[in-house]
Amino acid sequence: MHEEQFELVKNNLLGHMRGLFEEIEESMARTHEEKYALLEDAVSNASDFGELQVAFGQWYLDHADDVNLEDEVEEIWDAVLNGRT
Repeated sequence: MHEEQFELVKNNLLGHMRGLFEEIEESMARTHEEKYALLEDAVSNASDFGELQVAFGQWYLDHADDVNLEDEVEEIWDAVLNGRT
């Protein structure tokens, strides 16, 4: 009986933690979708490379910390210009 109760508690713990991790992932996905939509809005009115770079730079300053981007704005811009995605 003790072994059955132990297994039940262990499985409940694992199931509970899986649920918490899934909630965190869903929340992160929503946040990333929102930040991407803001990026689309930010660059939608750009008509040349300079305006595009300024719009992206401003979006980066406003949101990079929120989405935990590891690359600096210059690294991302250089990668885009060089066709690396």
